[in-house]
Amino acid sequence: MSGLVWKRSRVAVLVCAVVVCAAPLLPAQTSNDFVPVTDGMLQNPDAADWLMWRRTLDGWGYSPLDQINRTNVRELEMVWSRALYPGRQQATPLAYDGVLYMPNPNDVIQAIDAVTGDLLWEHRRVVPDDTCDYLLT
Repeated sequence: MSGLVWKRSRVAVLVCAVVVCAAPLLPAQTSNDFVPVTDGMLQNPDAADWLMWRRTLDGWGYSPLDQINRTNVRELEMVWSRALYPGRQQATPLAYDGVLYMPNPNDVIQAIDAVTGDLLWEHRRVVPDDTCDYLLT
């Protein structure tokens, strides 16, 4: 092998090694503008957010928003919709800072822009194919 080819080979191996070593760090990166939910936020949620099942710690289950009332409810129109994954739909979506977090069957979670309905991200937990055979009786 000539000196130039040997040098290029070493550089290529070094670049590959750096990429392979750095790859596990990429999924750990977080959005700079994301604000984690705190205990205080759970105890006194913003009117526009639905941070847990039934919205409040006491399970109130109603929104304090007053933009929709008896006089204007008939004027509501659908602005977007999304198909859900097949299977049993029993989970409650959460809303935080303009994002809907929608649980789907078979351990799929979607983050959806609440205004546009666009999919922001999706996480699919890997589960064995025969899981439903054991869980559904």
